[in-house]
Amino acid sequence: MKIFRSISIALVSLLFASVSLQAAPYDPPTWRDSTWDYRSEDPGDTTELSVAKGVGVASTVLIAYGAAYWLVFQKGWWDEQGSDFHFENDFDYALNLDKFGHFASGVMMGESFYEGYRWAGISEFKSYLFAGLSAMATHIAIDVKDGFSPEWGFSIFDVLSGTLGGFLPMAERYVPVFKYVDLKWSYWINSKAYYRQSDTGVFTDDYCNQTFWASFKVYRLLPKAARAYYPSWLALAAGLSIDEGVFTDDPHPHREVYIALDYDLEAFRPQSRMARTIVKYLNYFKLPAPTVQVYPEFHWYLLYPIKF
Repeated sequence: MKIFRSISIALVSLLFASVSLQAAPYDPPTWRDSTWDYRSEDPGDTTELSVAKGVGVASTVLIAYGAAYWLVFQKGWWDEQGSDFHFENDFDYALNLDKFGHFASGVMMGESFYEGYRWAGISEFKSYLFAGLSAMATHIAIDVKDGFSPEWGFSIFDVLSGTLGGFLPMAERYVPVFKYVDLKWSYWINSKAYYRQSDTGVFTDDYCNQTFWASFKVYRLLPKAARAYYPSWLALAAGLSIDEGVFTDDPHPHREVYIALDYDLEAFRPQSRMARTIVKYLNYFKLPAPTVQVYPEFHWYLLYPIKF
C-alpha cells in the first residue's frame, strides 16, 4: 500500500541520514553573502574513498532496508496472498497530489544518500549522481513489489516522481534556476476526513492536510541595489493542496492553491558544515506563516498550515 511504501522510504532516509550527518566531511567556517550557493560550500574532490566508510554506508542501507521490510512491509500486504504482476497508473487517487508525495520522499532519500556517499569519500558529482540512482532503484524495487499487490500495481509515474525527487539535490547544485527556488512541504491536521475512513491512519497518505510548495528566494531575484532594503530570509511561496472531499466521497473534490510568506533558512548562513546540512534538511519544510488561499475560494490564514 502507498502508506507502507511512504513509511519505508522515510525509515530508510532517517536511518541513513542519522549516520551520515554524524561524520560529514569537515569544511572550514565561512561567512558569505546570502546569495552564495549553499551546496558549492562542499569541498570538491578533496576527499579520498574510504573502504571502511563505504562498508559502513552499505551496512547502514541494508539495516535500514531490513528494518523497513520487517517493521512495515511484512506487516502490510506483502505477507499476504498476492496476484500476478500488473501495472496501474492511479491518476484518480488524491487528485495526483500523491505524485508530489513520492517526489518529496525521493528528495529525502537523495539528500541522505548523498551525505552518505560524500562521507565515504566519493567525489561530489558522483555522490549526487549515485544518490539519485539509489533513490530511483529504491522506488523501482518497492513498485515492483507493489506490482504483485491485488489492490495496487506497478506505477510508472510513481517511480518517475520519486526518481525526479532523488535527483533534485543534484539539480540544486548544478542547475542555476534552483538557486532561486526551494521545494517544500507542510503538514497540519485540520481535517479528520482521512482518518475517519482509514484503518491505518498514517499521515503520509493524509493528503488533504498536506501542502507542497515552491518557495522563491526574492532577495536573490532582486537587483543588487535593492537587496539592501529587503530581508534576505524572507521568501514568497506558492502552494498546492486538496480539500477533504477526496476522502468523503464528494463527487467534486478540488485542488487548493495558496500564496504565502516563507522563511529561507539558508539565508542565516550557519558556519559549520554539519549546521548547514541540518539547515538544508529543515529548509525542505514550510514553516507556519501568513497565507492567502486564492483558489477555489479566498481565505486568509495567520499561520498556515494551522487554520484558525
